[in-house]
Amino acid sequence: MGDVPEAQVQGYVKALNSEFSSADGCIMDSTGRPWILWKTTDLYAWWHAFEANSKTPLGRKLMNACADQEEYFLTQKSMLDVGWFRRSKRLHDAIERRWNMYGWGSFNVAKESAETLLFAPVAAGFALATKEQLAQQRFKSEWQQLGQKSIQFDWTSDSADLPPAPKPPALPWGQSSALAMNSVSILSEFEWLNGGWALAGESVTFLPMDAFTRLFHTCRAYQHTLDSEHINAWVTPQLTDGDRSVFLMIAASMAELVQSSERPIYIEDISSWSSLSGHYLAPYGWGEPMDIESLETPNGVRFKLTDTPTLPFLVGWLVAMWERGHGRSSKFSLKKLDTFWSLDVDSRLEYN
Repeated sequence: MGDVPEAQVQGYVKALNSEFSSADGCIMDSTGRPWILWKTTDLYAWWHAFEANSKTPLGRKLMNACADQEEYFLTQKSMLDVGWFRRSKRLHDAIERRWNMYGWGSFNVAKESAETLLFAPVAAGFALATKEQLAQQRFKSEWQQLGQKSIQFDWTSDSADLPPAPKPPALPWGQSSALAMNSVSILSEFEWLNGGWALAGESVTFLPMDAFTRLFHTCRAYQHTLDSEHINAWVTPQLTDGDRSVFLMIAASMAELVQSSERPIYIEDISSWSSLSGHYLAPYGWGEPMDIESLETPNGVRFKLTDTPTLPFLVGWLVAMWERGHGRSSKFSLKKLDTFWSLDVDSRLEYN
């Protein structure tokens, strides 16, 4: 992926500081849409858990969701509108800057390849959107992972029209908007390593939440593989069957990611949640509880949550941390109250 001069790296950090701000533990871009700062290993782990929770292979669905979102973004921002003077060079520079800035690696349109640590369907979707916008025509896409970082794309012309990508779809959560005013403090800890961003030596990358929203909207039609214990213990009275199905898939797969990791999570009392949120959630854009209070049971807790597109991810995090911290299986109830959500988490086992 090549070395990038220090001045260029600092330019990317400056651009990120200009592009992103934070509110309620979410990282918002200049259009007010949320992004997540993923650890690369977490993305792989979450995806494998999520796909395992579905009865349908989802790799191409993920690619299409990423392609639609990137196409939508490129069109909205006129990212590839560079004029005709030295057009080829300026397009190359614009694409390189975009991929580097978000920690996606590098993409060579001419060689139809990418050097990236991104999960292959994600990289393939972003690359396909760029290819189609440059050529102003549709392509069918295949890809081959040649090594840990190398992906080769194979595009063939498609006679289908190239209508503009639609807006991200609406789901029952994430309809409220917040004004993000605070800086994203974690950017000060970024380092450039192996052709991308890293935190404490771990590869990280920014991904638009709307790409996942597009995927989740598609997945409402699919059956999940969650056991009846989970289904009965996780109560979501205001969600329809399809929305509930995908919500539980997301929350369960996020919980599996957290539980399989080696993150130390200790809960002594209600005050522990603030430090946990400040360490694991808000810096990465997952969201954070607006308010936390104890229930009348020994370990029961109620979270007041903002209505953001990251809500299913956040619920998965909170439930998993509760289970890790208390060493018990959980039950939860999620209800929409006005412009926020109320999440009650408690032990699945009855107390005497």
